[in-house]
Amino acid sequence: MNNIKIERYESLIAELISKTITTEIYDPLIKLATVHYVVLSKDKSIAKIYISCYDKSMINKVLKKINSASGFFRTILSKNLNLRKAPIVVFLNDESIDKIDEINSLLEQIKKDK
Repeated sequence: MNNIKIERYESLIAELISKTITTEIYDPLIKLATVHYVVLSKDKSIAKIYISCYDKSMINKVLKKINSASGFFRTILSKNLNLRKAPIVVFLNDESIDKIDEINSLLEQIKKDK
């Protein structure tokens, strides 16, 4: 039962952060970020938000900028979530897309070798 609650909070956090980035943020660097998924700790104290950027060369700048605004995002979460304490927000690079591309290229290479 507890896992279902955490999953609900994770999807709600992802939705709130995405909506905030698109509607309330005016920094063009932060607007490049796309939220992929959220991992909330079991005690709901830390929310790891995995983002990506269309321009992969800009991801480090985007991460630095968006992590500097993590207090703002935490305030948004505290206003919209029914939690005793708002989770600490940490933005991380979602490297799963890069891994998928790498696996696809390896599969294509295997097909060519046959």
